[in-house]
Amino acid sequence: MFHGLLQFGKDTAAATYGILPAANVPAPYALASISALRFDHCGHRFATSSSDGTVCTWQLEVGSMNNVQPTESSVCFQSYASDVTYLGSSGSILVAAGSSPNNANVVVWDTLAPAASSRVSLRCHEGGARSVAVFDHDIGTGSISPLIITGGKGGDIGVHDFRFIATGKSKRHQISKERNVSLSRTLDANTGTSTKFEDNRNGMLWYLPKAHLGSITRISTIPNTCLFLTGSKDGDVKLWDAKRSELVFHWPKMHDRHTFLQPSSRGFGGVERAAVTDIQVIPGGFLTCGGDGAVRLVQIHSL
Repeated sequence: MFHGLLQFGKDTAAATYGILPAANVPAPYALASISALRFDHCGHRFATSSSDGTVCTWQLEVGSMNNVQPTESSVCFQSYASDVTYLGSSGSILVAAGSSPNNANVVVWDTLAPAASSRVSLRCHEGGARSVAVFDHDIGTGSISPLIITGGKGGDIGVHDFRFIATGKSKRHQISKERNVSLSRTLDANTGTSTKFEDNRNGMLWYLPKAHLGSITRISTIPNTCLFLTGSKDGDVKLWDAKRSELVFHWPKMHDRHTFLQPSSRGFGGVERAAVTDIQVIPGGFLTCGGDGAVRLVQIHSL
């Protein structure tokens, strides 16, 4: 695991993080690859997830420092970790997505808590969770605690309320007066119909089993709203309303799917199919990039 801090216009890294293998280790190196990197709210720290299931936090360093070690490190998943993000502005709580044989595929990790009680695992997204995002606290969503959005390998999406995860209590089913339906429910993306979520584990407010036809590769929340975007290996991008639990808009085939040969943590090449690889929200719209090498700008004047 090795990554560097780069500055535009400079040929060398301002700092490098991690440890390179010993000189006598032949290439390809048997190192875990970085699957995601996210900065905290202030930009002083960042977190990484890697293909061996490890999640690490790092202190931002400058001044040509080499082999900076992580401040915290934990093996959160038995198979792989695919995404990580900070929850809230404290910079101490992380939410990670990955895969374990027991389907504990989402982990909430308080890095300041004692090791015995620092992590909560959520059993969801059969086959593995691929992406995660968090709404700002009490902004736009109507919730008094952060909402966590997770996306799975099977194209499914879940919206969780952090307060019920933190307390270990399941959320009771609530009925919306406007729509006369349960907010704790399972939605059908094609028909728009919904069925009640039976036990509502993991503080899940609603669950969409087939939001996309491929893995959810990226989730991006839109600041100061209850809206979020999802991108997938099917090449589509969709806009969702977390408060109303409904699809708002669908951009089909934003990116064509391409196949790549990617090194694994064991040094062997693996086949990776990529369509939508990232979504970045900007004022008035969003940017997407994909496996086809294209970057696309979508303007939404109401944002």
